[in-house]
Amino acid sequence: MKWIIITIASIGVIGLGFIAQHPKHNKKSAPLAKVKAITGAYSPVAILELFTSEGCSSCPSADNLLPQLAKIDSTVISLSFHVDYWNRLGWTDPFSSSQFSERQRDYATQLNLESVYTPQLIVNGTYEFVGSNRSKAESAIGKVLKEKATVKLEVDEVRKRDNKLLFSIYAEGDIAKSKLLAVIVQKQVTMNVKAGENSGAKLTHTNVVRTFDMQTAKTKNEFSLSIPNDITDNQWELIVYTQQENKLKITGAVKYTPTK
Repeated sequence: MKWIIITIASIGVIGLGFIAQHPKHNKKSAPLAKVKAITGAYSPVAILELFTSEGCSSCPSADNLLPQLAKIDSTVISLSFHVDYWNRLGWTDPFSSSQFSERQRDYATQLNLESVYTPQLIVNGTYEFVGSNRSKAESAIGKVLKEKATVKLEVDEVRKRDNKLLFSIYAEGDIAKSKLLAVIVQKQVTMNVKAGENSGAKLTHTNVVRTFDMQTAKTKNEFSLSIPNDITDNQWELIVYTQQENKLKITGAVKYTPTK
């Protein structure tokens, strides 16, 4: 296969946090969905960010491994960020975004890498390696699950208005110089690729990031995220996490799943 090497041209900083349900505020608004909070306040969490592309022939093996890694522990959360720099080779990945490519370049800068590549897996913003390397992934997950989260987040006041998901995030703990990142993921999608390096292949992706937003972490943050029109309530989840601005270390996370 051909490799695409992208020289780092810009530096950005991003951040994330840990969430659960906020019982004090539930009386004012009925929840849209049940919150699957990670067991225990400040429990360890492992966020797996896979940078992938349908235009890269090395990526399907990493895409297939990702859901297997998520089964290691209930505190493991996987995310698929589809980058856009492979699109020039004949197949436009419908889930790709320049925003995700930029996020990957931010990591490359922080981790002192000369370039970005796919498939790349980053665990808690700290460990990086080829996304299909099971042994390295399991080792990194084991290491981060030995550390307790330093931030506790709670999600509340959730309501759906047309194609918008409105919600509040309450935070406690060490949120100084941190960002709060919220994403809507499509839990599973299968695509028939018709061109590029994977031409003719039927690819399956899990937890594909479809909507992405980021704010400076405060004791209370309010979000409004667009829910893509092509996914129904049983196909998406909300995932929110915190990340330090300087080291890009992830400090906690939670999932919010719509009810049927």
